Amino acid sequence: MASPQQNARLRAVLSRPPVVAAWRAGVDSTAMVIELVERGETPDMVLIAQMPKKPQTLSFIPIFQAWMDTHRVPYAVVRYEPRRFKHWPPYADLLENCLTNGPLPSIAFSRSSCSLGPGSPNVFHAGVDEVAGRTTR
Repeated sequence: MASPQQNARLRAVLSRPPVVAAWRAGVDSTAMVIELVERGETPDMVLIAQMPKKPQTLSFIPIFQAWMDTHRVPYAVVRYEPRRFKHWPPYADLLENCLTNGPLPSIAFSRSSCSLGPGSPNVFHAGVDEVAGRTTR
């Protein structure tokens, strides 16, 4: 039988859409989870993607998992397992995908969405007019 605390949490979860956070073991996502807990808005689930990461990141994951256990933050480690694939051999992560398919970055096809470049009218150039102290476009 569920405890009164579990029943209250279940009622709270069912009365609103679930809050699920994707934790990538970085500074920003870690701060987000901590801030949510500190505000009393504990996420209903924190998902941790199992991917190749830097050694420093891998060593931090169990530390933060212990913190989440202490603060009763539910979490799950998820891993993508391909079932259907177009190319042989099957791949399980981004590196294997690149080695199998040999993709090129979008800049190679003159489609660069990350950097719009100086020719775009939507980009403001933060050049300061030294005389007037204005930001110019």
